[in-house]
Amino acid sequence: MIARGENSTRNGIALRQQARLSRGEAASSGRRTVDTWLPIHDWTETQVWQRIHASGVPYHPAYDQGMTRLSCSLCVLASRADLVRAAQLRPELAAEYAELEAEIGHRFRNDLSMAEIITAAEQAATAGHTEETATIELGQGQLWWPRFERQSDRYGTVFLLTGPDAEDYVSFENAPVGQPGRLVAIVVETRRSEHCGDIARSLAPVTPTVGEEITLGAGTLFTDTDADLGIPTAVGLAPDDNRDADWLDPRALYRCHNQTVRLELRISSHTNKRAHDTRPRAA
Repeated sequence: MIARGENSTRNGIALRQQARLSRGEAASSGRRTVDTWLPIHDWTETQVWQRIHASGVPYHPAYDQGMTRLSCSLCVLASRADLVRAAQLRPELAAEYAELEAEIGHRFRNDLSMAEIITAAEQAATAGHTEETATIELGQGQLWWPRFERQSDRYGTVFLLTGPDAEDYVSFENAPVGQPGRLVAIVVETRRSEHCGDIARSLAPVTPTVGEEITLGAGTLFTDTDADLGIPTAVGLAPDDNRDADWLDPRALYRCHNQTVRLELRISSHTNKRAHDTRPRAA
């Protein structure tokens, strides 16, 4: 936000109470002062993401792929970790860069060659495959979630429906309650969802592709028992940071709504060590 002229004089004191103002020396002169308002510079990354999720503003999918910074693909200014991830996501482009690197005799960066980036990407991919030591299949059916999850913004549990008319609940009696991991939905069959979406967040269902793996969230597994049936029919993950909203990823959920999926809990070597027997809090 740029404040110019007399307005900056009138609003300067109030703005300084809300956030830091830095004087733009290049744009300022003897007749005017230009202040640049940077209201989120003191925010933590967690605060930024909480605000994004609360507002429903769409963000770039690169962040869902593990990138920490949005820039050009294989940007010379990117961190080593982001370059390695970019090479995993676009191996053909990375190979083209490496070929050019060898042809002209110059490294991609003085401290890092594209060949080194590709090698690191391949090693990281291998490590990623071996890191997840167990996959527990929780059930298969059409994925839905209780209405109160959207109304409360918790988005904490889902349930699966099966049978000829998709009216039978899948039971999660054997689900490993208390086990940390990632909840992943593998799309088996697709159809158009008639859900109205989360209007307040500008979220609407999106039809995925068969075979697509969609990570719904990470945390500690818990189940909710249906009062009428007397069996656990909903499963979810409680987050480690005790937040009240978005226990699962709403955007991922709307990509799975009313789709036939196979629900899995992916357990990695480091989360397996944190498994405990206490039931997480649930509404």
